Amino acid sequence: MLTIVTNNRHIIKKYDKPYLINSDRPMMNTKYRISKYLTSVFCGLPIDIETRNKYFLRIRQLLLDKLVVIENRLMKQEKNRQTTTYIKFSHGKRTWYLGFYIPCLFCSNVCAYVMSRNRKVCQNCRSEVIVTPTPPPQNVFKDFSKIKQVISKRVGVSYTKKVSMDGGARKYAVTYSNSRINKQFKTPKEQEKYKKRFKNNLKSNKNKWQVTNNGIESKVLISKHKLKRRGDILKKQYISEKEMEFLVDQVTSKVGYKMLIDDIFMNYSFNKKHFFELRKKKDTSFERNDAKLAEQPSSAGQSVTIDNIVTNLQKMEISGQDNVAPWQEILNR
Repeated sequence: MLTIVTNNRHIIKKYDKPYLINSDRPMMNTKYRISKYLTSVFCGLPIDIETRNKYFLRIRQLLLDKLVVIENRLMKQEKNRQTTTYIKFSHGKRTWYLGFYIPCLFCSNVCAYVMSRNRKVCQNCRSEVIVTPTPPPQNVFKDFSKIKQVISKRVGVSYTKKVSMDGGARKYAVTYSNSRINKQFKTPKEQEKYKKRFKNNLKSNKNKWQVTNNGIESKVLISKHKLKRRGDILKKQYISEKEMEFLVDQVTSKVGYKMLIDDIFMNYSFNKKHFFELRKKKDTSFERNDAKLAEQPSSAGQSVTIDNIVTNLQKMEISGQDNVAPWQEILNR
């Protein structure tokens, strides 16, 4: 038995008795059901027979398409997308909405739309099934004294970007320097085009650059965010993928690496697939370093060893000064 749910007084007044449908098949297909539904509705609406014949095939096809779209939406796994369950039909100064009766899962109201993941809810119960995505994790910086050369082909300029860190306050600053034009212009028209792009880029990046009498100088950006340390990450129960990469990259010795792996396995939850990929890369890097050490000649004298130790100490001292100097320069400005 087919049931029509409506609030139209013309249809309710006409069909005070059941509307009989005859079929020579044991099971009626979807197209036949929609055709009979549309016929019964059109017969109850104040529409002349010429208008019915004119729009019948088109409205039936729209209802068939709407049914396919509804079924596809319910099966999809997207976040909070929705699809209406009705179509709009207007004639003259009157408008009717024709659709499919889909009850709400939480109450007895009719759903005006359906959502992905098989969610059938009305407007009042929509908040019950809304999935709010979790915010993205905070960025974790691996190297706080890294210098990066940025080249913009669209604007035709290049500059140097440097991130420095204050170890005590755990804040970082970004400096931009060495701004220069690295584009070879072929025609004056091309030169004017890139000049205009460069000016627009300066307007939209006022926090990076400032125009002075001596030319374009960089600004120092002091971030309001605090950088995460190893201790801050290990205080949580779940370690994200970016935090796991940070922890694994910070370990340089095999003993420390083994202690870190055991601690993570015993006390924390994580993405196992991503973690095993990181372990493969780290084990490969340790094997590569061992192979390099094995290739070095082992018959070097004691004087050579002492020279290497002194050289390594000098390199360590220089790198330590590089890590501190940029932040001191920023604070003294």
